[in-house]
Amino acid sequence: MHETRTLIETEARQRISERVARSTGPQVPTTPQRHRLARQLRRFADRLEG
Repeated sequence: MHETRTLIETEARQRISERVARSTGPQVPTTPQRHRLARQLRRFADRLEG
């Protein structure tokens, strides 16, 4: 029983530390797919016009 508790506590500590590391790390701004597609289509249209 004691070993199981130790394993659970170890796993919990590891998950918490991973979560903290993710939240304190640099945040990469992600643009939604539709915004990227719209930007690509605008560039394509500009090339056709130019």
